[in-house]
Amino acid sequence: MIVGANGTGKSSIVCAICLGLAGKTAILGRGDKVGLYVKRGCHKGFIEIELYKSGGNLVINREIHVENNQSLWMLNGRHCNQKTVEEEVKALRIQVSNLCQFLPQEKVGEFAKMSKIELLEATEKSVGPPEMYEYHCELKNFRNRERELENVVKEKASFLEKAKQRNERNKHDVNRYYEKKRHLDVIELLEKKKPWVEYETTRTELEGVKKERDEAKRQLSALKQAQAPMLRKIQLIDNQLKPTEAQIKAKTVAIKEASLKCKQKQDQLDRKHKEIEDIKQTQRLKQMEEEDHQKRISNTRLTIEDLKAELAKVGDQPDVTPRINEVNVELRRIQVERAKIEGEKSDLRREKDNIYAESRSKMLEKKLNDMNNMMNAKEEKLRGRHRDTYTALMWLRQNRQLFNCSKLRLFGIVMLFESINVKDHRFAKYVENHISFHDLRAFVFQRKDDMERFMTEVRDKMNLKVNSISAPEDSCSKRPPSRNIESLRRFGFFTYLREMFDAPEEVMSYLCHQYRVHDVPVGNEQTKSMIRTVIEEPYLRVFYTTEERYTLKRSFYSNKISTSNSAVHPSQYLTITVDAEEKRQLEQQMKTCESKLRDIDERMKALQKEATALDRRDNELLAEKKQLSELKGKKRQLEQKISTKQDRWVYPTGSNGSTGTEFNVFIFYEMFMVLDFSSMQAFSNLPDTLDEIDAMLNEERSRAECFTGLSENVVDEYNRREQEIKHLEKDLEDKSNALNAYRQNISEAKERWLNPLKQLVEQINGKFSDFFRSMQCAGEVDLHSENEEEYDKYGIRIRVKFHSSTQLHELTPYHQSGGERSVSTMLYLMALQELNRCPFRVVDEINQGMDPVNERRVFDIVVRTACKETTSQYFFITPKLLQNLQYAEEMTVLCVHNGAHMLPPNQWDEKAFIRRLHR
Repeated sequence: MIVGANGTGKSSIVCAICLGLAGKTAILGRGDKVGLYVKRGCHKGFIEIELYKSGGNLVINREIHVENNQSLWMLNGRHCNQKTVEEEVKALRIQVSNLCQFLPQEKVGEFAKMSKIELLEATEKSVGPPEMYEYHCELKNFRNRERELENVVKEKASFLEKAKQRNERNKHDVNRYYEKKRHLDVIELLEKKKPWVEYETTRTELEGVKKERDEAKRQLSALKQAQAPMLRKIQLIDNQLKPTEAQIKAKTVAIKEASLKCKQKQDQLDRKHKEIEDIKQTQRLKQMEEEDHQKRISNTRLTIEDLKAELAKVGDQPDVTPRINEVNVELRRIQVERAKIEGEKSDLRREKDNIYAESRSKMLEKKLNDMNNMMNAKEEKLRGRHRDTYTALMWLRQNRQLFNCSKLRLFGIVMLFESINVKDHRFAKYVENHISFHDLRAFVFQRKDDMERFMTEVRDKMNLKVNSISAPEDSCSKRPPSRNIESLRRFGFFTYLREMFDAPEEVMSYLCHQYRVHDVPVGNEQTKSMIRTVIEEPYLRVFYTTEERYTLKRSFYSNKISTSNSAVHPSQYLTITVDAEEKRQLEQQMKTCESKLRDIDERMKALQKEATALDRRDNELLAEKKQLSELKGKKRQLEQKISTKQDRWVYPTGSNGSTGTEFNVFIFYEMFMVLDFSSMQAFSNLPDTLDEIDAMLNEERSRAECFTGLSENVVDEYNRREQEIKHLEKDLEDKSNALNAYRQNISEAKERWLNPLKQLVEQINGKFSDFFRSMQCAGEVDLHSENEEEYDKYGIRIRVKFHSSTQLHELTPYHQSGGERSVSTMLYLMALQELNRCPFRVVDEINQGMDPVNERRVFDIVVRTACKETTSQYFFITPKLLQNLQYAEEMTVLCVHNGAHMLPPNQWDEKAFIRRLHR
């Protein structure tokens, strides 16, 4: 136990232990450079520490030089570097940076401010097995990697979904392209089938002519057979008229001339008979032909009459050509309108894709997400450090309508909202060190009635420990400093604290009024180097150098200046800043983009509605055109049939007796033999008449012309993206499998860490609860986690109750009194004492603020616990002691007396001291 009045130098021992064991100056919270710990007026100082170690003690020497803040190290009499000392200290499990082991005076208050997370880590390092904290860090790293994998999976899933959406939008164009191609394919088949139908029609007519020719030949042969008996009879008569040879010879001469004349006459007669017979035969044939021809003519005439009668019926109807032309004009107009609509829809889709894909939108989304993540991080900090304020904030957000104030501001949410924005993150530490955390979490109101209503709701009704303030009625935000900054630049001062941040009017007014931020200058290394000159400067009360805060007080009686300085602690909250104006602009830009997207969607719906109406009208016109074309085609078909019937006997003949048409049809047939069977089958599904084919061709061409601005690139792009989607799906599946495997590894690591930790916390809780029960109070320690998978959010929660009428409350810097916090801190450290694996522990002035009853109880517990043989060495530093305390033989008491008016040690007279005490 180290005892001494304030200012005598007790804490110098604590500083020496820290610095001698290679601890950082930030642990002590007094100065940032080791040279500041050397007695003023001296150029160097030294520390010697001897550490017990089985197998041979360690003696550490450190010599500190003020001029250059350098140190010379020695280990067991040999020169070494600081890293060697750090390794030796670490090997002995000494952790001067751990508040559970080393608690200097300036850090006593910070112990209660430690978050549950920080307390857990300090406890793991102090009393847990060596691997416990390593497992915890490993789990946190695993969890971070898991989050990365989750983000990758989420991003890939999102990208995949967007790719599918883009392809779904392009699918419409692909379907239109294929629909157009189907129309073009049908047109191609129709154009192929049209000559085939023409050939079939001509071939059918040729077959009819051939049949008529064969019938005429058959009739001619029958006539020849009928004349055969007559010809034989003529031949018989000729034979009977011939004379015998003898007679002929006898009468040769006599009848020679007569025979010649008879022969001539007979020849003439034969010719006449022959001519007569030929004429008769020709006459009979002609008569038969004429009868047959007349019959055919009669039949054809009847057929023609029927066709003319049918044509007449059709001809009675009005001419449909003008109407067909009107329909074609309207179809072309619809085609133009639909092409215009499709073009506009394509433009809108491109514009929508651009809004989605443009880097500016991604940047906006990323910036807003980053800002929201910072807001969430700040809220988590607030919830961890002061849950009551966080609860009050959540309530305020939901109940703003209860207040008259138009601009409710939460000053303490400088770390959360737009109240304070530090212009440079390097300045955050000055603002945060200058303003108390009590005010950093305060609610600032413009109106006192709003403040009173708020405090009634959250403090009285909800029993929340919160702070609120009202801005000064007269604004102080524009107050000028006592001296222009230019007059201070020679000392290295470059600005006043107020100029380092922006804040709303009422917040800045309060800070100028309460903390005089308009009159606190901030300097640099030059200020530090000429500090003795600076502190002599009048009008300076508080100022900052690069790493220190100086407070000057001038004695009312002696006019002497007393100076105190402290290290500027790193910022915990204000470095996480959100530029309110930038956030507002980003949100406005996002809203503009969203508004544009909504407008595009509305326009797309309107265009789709117009396109649907045009499609409906197009179908109606095509149906009407088909009907009119069929009507017109029927008339032309009838005229063509009549013409064919009238002209079928006037085909020219070829050299071989066949008609020219027959020859041409034969060639045409040969040409069509090259058609494959895949084509013949397709032909079977198409019309079989020329008029129907022409009508269908016109319809298909009209439909095909409606699809404009389409090419194979649309299909290629769609297919390329389909392949990309398949790759993305495969990649997403691989990443998801990797994530699941990683989660399995995390589960195994969690078991290694969590089970021993729970046992450790149970042991601490048992000791802690026993100590509180011995003081007729209640306390408990538990492992707290809102989400079991968030390993960086695990923490140790301390809950205490000092009065029988109250409930257990979490230990915070705000709910309990200073003495209650000191008691809780001491008892928690005592609960760790028997579990502690470090060789010693240091606690400086922990009993400050305790009432006598609790101080005596705590002292008894410390003595009883720290004096056990199984526990580690304990340094208990105090400026005061109660009378009649219980001491133990295992205790060593060191009294520290030092100061400007103290007697030198060689002039001490212990007997005189005792006599004076008796008097």
